[in-house]
Amino acid sequence: MRELWKSIQKKNARRELQARRADFYFDLALTLEDRVPLFTTLRKYESRARQRAPSTAPLYMDMLRGLRSGSLASALDGISNSSELIMIDALQNVGDASMADGLKFLSQTVEKTDLMAQAARKALIYPISVFLLFSAMLASFSIFVVPTLAEILPPEQWPFIGQALYFVANSVKHYGAYMALFIVALITGFIYSLSRWTSPMRRKLDQFVPYSLYRDYAGAMLIISISSLMRSGISLRSSIERSMKYSSPWMRWHLREILIRLSNPNTVHFGDAFQTGVLSQELEDRVQDASERRNPIEAFVKIGVGSMDRVIQSIERSASRMSSRMLVVCGFMMMFMMAGFFATAMEMQTGIRNNASKTRVAR
Repeated sequence: MRELWKSIQKKNARRELQARRADFYFDLALTLEDRVPLFTTLRKYESRARQRAPSTAPLYMDMLRGLRSGSLASALDGISNSSELIMIDALQNVGDASMADGLKFLSQTVEKTDLMAQAARKALIYPISVFLLFSAMLASFSIFVVPTLAEILPPEQWPFIGQALYFVANSVKHYGAYMALFIVALITGFIYSLSRWTSPMRRKLDQFVPYSLYRDYAGAMLIISISSLMRSGISLRSSIERSMKYSSPWMRWHLREILIRLSNPNTVHFGDAFQTGVLSQELEDRVQDASERRNPIEAFVKIGVGSMDRVIQSIERSASRMSSRMLVVCGFMMMFMMAGFFATAMEMQTGIRNNASKTRVAR
């Protein structure tokens, strides 16, 4: 039980450090500028944690072990995301002064990439939440409201739209559990496939929402990572090869194709190599234009620095379109339920009036 509690505390400490990565990178940069070794800095953080928040000290101990056995990228594995690890891994070989400058740049980049990630999460979570909410309403309607109506008036006497509602409600009532499992499996499979599925079909689906949201985010992170590496003096090919180290299977699939295209003698500009579907059309065009300029490397670096705000806006626009479509679908679902209910209720009212009239006539 004690080990489980320690594990939970360490996960919480890691989550808190992940949330303030930008400040952490900036603090490391300041210590390097003052020529303080990273090991000394992390040891100081570990000692301070023992005094202020002992539950966070094991996290810094893990970082010290990673730094002692490998590198800063190894120490921050599990805290920094893959694109940040790529940049940190490259910065370790350029000297403390350049590394300090690179960590400051990384600190600024993280603030904007976190906004991108937040926009991407909202883009996916909101439509899914709306769909689940309306699905729950449909299930409640099918289980409680429709059966009550069926007890008052046989479904055979319902109007056409009421009978359609009864058919849907009856299907939900008897097969709702299977439908729910299918939806959960579909959402789980979609999330799992985002970073892993590689096939020609995936390349086509990446052009449409919701897969395009992941492509836009991952593609922008790729350009930011490569431009940051090239900013440190690393060649384009070496930057791409380094990017493969911490990339997802989906990204490695694209990176391998980019490298193959770069090796092709028919590739005139390096922008041609990036036309694999890993980037949005707008970003793909910017890379192509940069590769045709007088100083393509400098132009490419500028794309990485200047694309983040535009990608955030692009993701938000895509999210807005997807949310609007989902609201339209759910609106039709609600209209169908209400129309079926009121049409059936009116039929019942008419039947009750007719019965009342026949009773008065009989008397």
